[in-house]
Amino acid sequence: MLLIFQALEAILLRTVSNLSHFSVVGMNIVKKLIHSYVKLIYAALYSENCKMSRGCLTLLSAMVAQGPDSARDVCSHFDFNNKYLPGLLKKGFKKGRTDVRMACIQFALSFLVAGDNALLAQAWTCIKLRLPTHQWAKRDGSLQSGELGKYSRSL
Repeated sequence: MLLIFQALEAILLRTVSNLSHFSVVGMNIVKKLIHSYVKLIYAALYSENCKMSRGCLTLLSAMVAQGPDSARDVCSHFDFNNKYLPGLLKKGFKKGRTDVRMACIQFALSFLVAGDNALLAQAWTCIKLRLPTHQWAKRDGSLQSGELGKYSRSL
């Protein structure tokens, strides 16, 4: 299943980057994945296998990168209030490779690529409510717990 996710991610990223005349194909892939295979995506996302979770998050990022319409579809069908979502931020590899935490950040930032300000505000609100803010403090103490909300209100 991981190989299928990686192949779909590569196709979607290719249609976004330099095969823009195939954007309709990319949108159809996103719609089919969202409407028919969302349970499979959730099962892979919250699995114990870190590689599967990372592959699923990068596929979701590629789906969001298709454009504002696909980003709205992903945002409206993705459950940001799932109780297992904060657990993804704790998954990682011990050898320093790209891990699930990096894929979570990539997924969150992919909404910036979509280019829709209303969607960005909605996604950021959902994402920031799920992030543990005490982990955002800098080592020198310049950003204390709770100050993240002050910076995010400017969006």
